[in-house]
Parts: sequence; C-alpha cells; structure tokens
Amino acid sequence: MERKQGYTVAITPEAENYYRDVLEYFYKHHSEASADRKSTGLLEKAIALENNPSIGRKEENLRPLGRMHRYILYYYTSRKAIKIIYFINEQERTVYVTDFFPCESDENKISKR
Repeated sequence: MERKQGYTVAITPEAENYYRDVLEYFYKHHSEASADRKSTGLLEKAIALENNPSIGRKEENLRPLGRMHRYILYYYTSRKAIKIIYFINEQERTVYVTDFFPCESDENKISKR
C-alpha cells in the first residue's frame, strides 16, 4: 500500500508578524524558560498540520473570504489559548497558516486582521 505524502506547512508573512506579537507577550508575562517552551510548542502545533490538516474546525468569521479557513487551538495555560488559523490548498498540498490569534481577543477582529 502506497503512503500518501504529507502537506507542506507555510506560514504567511502576516502570520509571522502575529507570531512575533505572541512571542512578545510570552516573554513579557512568563519566565524565559516558560516562554521558550510555549513558543516552541506553538510552532510545533502549527507544523503538525502537515500530517492531518483537516483536523481543525471551520472558522466561521472568515467564511466570506471563501478559502474555508480552519483553526486548531494551542493551550499555553489551562484556560488560555491561541487559535492557529489556516487554510488548505489541495492542489499545492500546502497548509497556509495565516494567523496566530489569542482567544482572549475580540473574535470579531479576526476578519479585520
């Protein structure tokens, strides 16, 4: 039986900026060791989409964009999470991560980013 090749995960330039914002928050409000673990864990969670990108739930706030955006959650505390927002391009077999969105933020701002 032939194994299906995984997807490539690409982080958009905008998502890189949002990731830097998250890192700034981690290093400001957590110890350096904790921030290191959390920043690594967040990226690892995004990269893990290469194996099963359809696992995420649909992001209804981005439905008007027509790309069927999805998200998965990375919990950096027991109550706080970051939404990793992405869409899948099946033809390219690429997952495009478009945002790292703190769940504490106003959900209506997702569509404005």
